[in-house]
Amino acid sequence: MTAMPASRGTGAPPDLLLEFVQVFSRFEYALKSAGFAQGDERRVEPDWDEFAQAIRADFDGVRDPTFVEAVDDLLTQPPKKQILDGEKLGWRSAPPDPKVSRAEQALLMARRVRNNLFHGGKRLHDHTEDTARDLRLVESALRILQQCVHLLRDVRDAYES
Repeated sequence: MTAMPASRGTGAPPDLLLEFVQVFSRFEYALKSAGFAQGDERRVEPDWDEFAQAIRADFDGVRDPTFVEAVDDLLTQPPKKQILDGEKLGWRSAPPDPKVSRAEQALLMARRVRNNLFHGGKRLHDHTEDTARDLRLVESALRILQQCVHLLRDVRDAYES
């Protein structure tokens, strides 16, 4: 990835963050539009787990090296989960559940990356080893979403419409 100027307040490349937000939100819309939705008349949300189960075989068959590397990155060095430790916010390791498919694991980790950026206080501005790792996790999550959107025609069509 080519170095880009840092965005104000995060230190992260603004193009990367914008692309991640756009892809993630469009992906959730596509899932719901393609029938991977749960909820009721008050709220609806994407059914990520049902989608992961539907793409499981195709997901495991993807051989694109950047995708394989992205999955390995998220599963071997997963994003941490924010916790409340007494009255202070903190972080804890939360590896993916080995009892579920790699598709479910990877998509859960991609959602955790999004949650950490949106809600978890990941500012990506201190230029430490953790910052470099966090940026790599964003890139990996983005690559996984970009590949997974093409694994089912209905999802791809909704995403591209």
